[in-house]
Amino acid sequence: MKTTNFTYSEAIERVLLDNNYIAPLRKIYKDIVKYRPLTGKTPYNTIQERVQRDPKFTKIGLGVYALTEYLDKLPVASEPQNKKEEEERTHYSIQGMLLEIGNIEGFDTYSANKNAVFDNKPLNQIMTLSEFPNFTYPRIIQSIRFIDILWFNDRGFPKSAFEIEITPQFRNSLIKFCELSDFFTKFYIIAESKNKKKYEREISRPVFKEIKGRCLFKTCDQVREMYLKSVEKQKVYTEFFC
Repeated sequence: MKTTNFTYSEAIERVLLDNNYIAPLRKIYKDIVKYRPLTGKTPYNTIQERVQRDPKFTKIGLGVYALTEYLDKLPVASEPQNKKEEEERTHYSIQGMLLEIGNIEGFDTYSANKNAVFDNKPLNQIMTLSEFPNFTYPRIIQSIRFIDILWFNDRGFPKSAFEIEITPQFRNSLIKFCELSDFFTKFYIIAESKNKKKYEREISRPVFKEIKGRCLFKTCDQVREMYLKSVEKQKVYTEFFC
């Protein structure tokens, strides 16, 4: 069958199959052209209408869709058995939320933690980038490729960087941020509210003066609240990023 003969629903299904049954809308928008051209005046609206109305597709997150017949194949995360596992689960959860929010905001998203699972969704299936973009010198790439979550703009440069610090080791995160100080990147530390004073002491060190004014502290509860509001209203509350 020629690619031009695929309907929108058939092309969306192929994209989801390519991505192990799950994909965010932004990835569907990008990859659907492998199977059919974007036709009509508002092709993205057509794609959105198909994933919302065609029973072959089920919404499983903020702008994330799965093939309905494969829902039973989605991974199920085990319940945490100790404090360390509980912390890991929180870490993965915040990462997943930030990936989905970034997708909805129109950014390409990346996480180095590809094997983690958030709400039965592997992170590598809800990020839009499978490989880290080589946007600058290799020595910088090597230092920052393990930042928890990165959002990239349409030109392939990092717009926002997020480090989730459940067991707060802020210094290592801030050192990674410093490697991006020559780019127009906004930095976010996500941690429990009880650790804010520790963060403030660390960011006040002279070595971090270049990024201090560009780095924001947000709590895990703030991320959860924004994510849940966004899921309910289908809109991202951008005041969170100020």
